Amino acid sequence: MKIALLGSGQLALSVAWGICHSELAQEVVFFTRTQSSGKHGNLNSRNSRPVANGVEDLTLATAMSASDTAVSFTDSGDELSDSDVVILLPTAVSFGFHSAQALKTTNLSIARQVVPKVLEHIQNVKILVAMPFANHISAWIHQTHGTDVVIGIANGVSTAHLKSEIATHLGLSVKDVSALAIGNDEVTHPLPQYCRVNGIPLTQLMDESDIQSLSAAVAERCPYTSASEYTLASHILQVLSAISLDKKRVMSVGTRISTDTTSVFLNVPSKIGSDGIEQIVPLELTNSQRDQFKQLVAQSAASQNFN
Repeated sequence: MKIALLGSGQLALSVAWGICHSELAQEVVFFTRTQSSGKHGNLNSRNSRPVANGVEDLTLATAMSASDTAVSFTDSGDELSDSDVVILLPTAVSFGFHSAQALKTTNLSIARQVVPKVLEHIQNVKILVAMPFANHISAWIHQTHGTDVVIGIANGVSTAHLKSEIATHLGLSVKDVSALAIGNDEVTHPLPQYCRVNGIPLTQLMDESDIQSLSAAVAERCPYTSASEYTLASHILQVLSAISLDKKRVMSVGTRISTDTTSVFLNVPSKIGSDGIEQIVPLELTNSQRDQFKQLVAQSAASQNFN
């Protein structure tokens, strides 16, 4: 398997190291988003040195750990032609965003610049969108380019926060906690009935009032505009592992769902294997959760309409 990383910051290097260390691919290539025609041509001075240093360091690190994964960088789309997976990563910026809308607009602008160049050279590639507002960007890619295998990597922080809060509240190991939340790019809804501690339902371990308070605290958190580099890298590597090793894992990721009237990307539990998302796992929701889900679909349909 060959994996292309569309990004040049520390997050890209962290993801690449995880791929190499776990041997999830035979080759990792950094695409530097510049216009030069050569494989090692005139890279943008701001990005070239960190990428070059990182590739050299990763090459030595893989030798140290006896990994056979090859690491390289390119600014030519031709070098991406045989990639199996492309990961669209956020670009590091030196200034803060004053609004979620500014972040959404910036990341969509980056996608508009980069994705067409990549798709010129790759057919039937799996695209993992790991930028904030991943569902919004995934919907644009699908609607504009007709790409079917698009997965949004956006819900990891909420799930991790939910697992951490449960473990902390109960004073138990987070290893035994499984948690589930659904949502879109701006709203998270924990599903307590699907949260367990080594298979034991939360209702046997926590009072209902504590469960509701914990769920409300997680729902109020807005993870998509905050820095979460290590959590995001961990989530990306879990999805890549499911694809590379055909693990058939169930995770809450940005998935295209269709109703009678619309098609939108939402964070819902999906089975992930070598073909990408292979199945959306059905859920049994309470009446209030069903209403929340309908609101998610309506909100997402309005924001994800690019036609």
